[in-house]
Amino acid sequence: MDESERNSTKLDIEGNRQQSATEALRAESEPKESYRKLGEPDVKRNGFDAKTTSRAENGHQMPRENGTSAKEGEEERMLNGGGVEPSGRGVDGGEPTEKDRLAQKEVEVKFIPSQNGDARIDMELESQQALTGMTKEELMKYANDPFWVRLRWLLFVLFWALWGAMLLGSFYIIYDAPKCAAPIPLSWWQEGPLVELEGEQQFADQLPEVERYGAKGVIYRLPADETYLLETTAVQGKVKQLVSTFGTKNVRVVVDITPNFVTKEDSLFKEALQQPDSTAHSAFVWREAGLKPPNWLSIAEEGSAWKNTSNNQYVLSQFGPERYDLQLGEPAAREKLKGALKILLELGVRGIRLANAKHLLINRDGGDESPMNLEEADKSLTHTDYGFWTHKETTYREGLGELFRELVEFVHEQTAGEGFLSVTEDILRPEVFAVNGTLPIDAPVYGNIEFDLREGSGPDVTRKLRHDIENAYRTISEYGVVASGGGSGKPWLQLRYDRASLEHVPASEYTVFHFLLPGVPVFPLDVLTKGNVSSETVEMLEKFRASPSFQHGLFNVYTDANASAIAYTR
Repeated sequence: MDESERNSTKLDIEGNRQQSATEALRAESEPKESYRKLGEPDVKRNGFDAKTTSRAENGHQMPRENGTSAKEGEEERMLNGGGVEPSGRGVDGGEPTEKDRLAQKEVEVKFIPSQNGDARIDMELESQQALTGMTKEELMKYANDPFWVRLRWLLFVLFWALWGAMLLGSFYIIYDAPKCAAPIPLSWWQEGPLVELEGEQQFADQLPEVERYGAKGVIYRLPADETYLLETTAVQGKVKQLVSTFGTKNVRVVVDITPNFVTKEDSLFKEALQQPDSTAHSAFVWREAGLKPPNWLSIAEEGSAWKNTSNNQYVLSQFGPERYDLQLGEPAAREKLKGALKILLELGVRGIRLANAKHLLINRDGGDESPMNLEEADKSLTHTDYGFWTHKETTYREGLGELFRELVEFVHEQTAGEGFLSVTEDILRPEVFAVNGTLPIDAPVYGNIEFDLREGSGPDVTRKLRHDIENAYRTISEYGVVASGGGSGKPWLQLRYDRASLEHVPASEYTVFHFLLPGVPVFPLDVLTKGNVSSETVEMLEKFRASPSFQHGLFNVYTDANASAIAYTR
């Protein structure tokens, strides 16, 4: 490297330093630097010889004003990159500073002299050569090369193959993706309403009114003593007439039965008396004669529920004279009940409701009953009253859920899922009837909605009504239904009311309120006929009940700020 190039390099580095100093003017501790042309006295005073002066003039080099000059070692260091190691680190081995990195760049420094002796320095980074690819002519030299030809065909085929595979895959995903399950439609008994027939009058006389109000089914209460007399011609003839009369208008028949007892003329009871060691004997609850029976009271009459029989034993008879309780936990009693259900279903009945459901199981070895708690007891009752005792031995016994599940599945199997099995009274304690998270009752009766509406109006009544409605549906929605049955997949409440419920609420308003609740309205026919409820109103309500929002939508209850009104949304 000749001396002119070395001088030029030194000037480049000095220019970089000057630029850094200019950018750091705010640092007061660093002195400002300026350059001017030196006279000969200044050159001699600062130790520059003639040779050095000539080199400085040839390279347009001007010494610093502070009088320092570069030594030979420093010149070598500047020529090697300004004190920056080839690896990019500083002289002391540490990280390179901004000045070090700037010194490594190729900078073109221009000195522009002025008339007053000052010089302006202009630095420009040398333009870096851009990386360019091959030209078209160079690429065309390889266009017909066998390797590139095969590669192009491979990529072409692979592209369209992948594109076609993605297209077919998208069609397959659309076709084979799991579909959203359609909402389960309501069964006929869930659509409702269900109308209770009036007494034993001619069924044909009630048919026009039943049809006019759009009833999906009628409920006939079979006399309690006839539950296990369905094999007789008289009882079968009555049921057949009922089914044929309403079947002409596509109205199903529901029958209420009382399965808790048999009469003294029943064949099963006679067999139990004659054969104490038979299975028929185990279908009843006995106590040995000569021993004092428990203090269980009769439901239908005053006094003890135990009756002395001809075999010198006591037998349980809670439901009146000559009516002997069946222990439906025993196979013999359970098969007798299934036989009665089967006869009804074969005659065309499509719905069955059981009375006294909480009494179906009894503790045959139970002892005396205990009184009610003082907080729960009616202070006007005495030990001779039925309500004075807890009746834990004869009601809500463990196993009711398994019993109902077996009976419900039996009804569903006999009717291919069209029929249903339910109860006639409030179950009060649904957890007793539940089995593995399911409630094996197709249309349970639960809640105090009817009784709240009988209490009139007022803030307290409104708040209580809202609480009871929300509590009833929240509680009942926690349970599923038996999988073999029809319906919407969740318990569907029976919403009962009769003429006694209309003391404070007109029949039309009561009907509207009940028809749009999630459940099936159950009421006597005279509620509509004597309450002046028009058939047009009922027809409009039934259209609302057939809408998807009613059958499958959400249900919320609201009251105003003063609790003077209640409303719900569907």
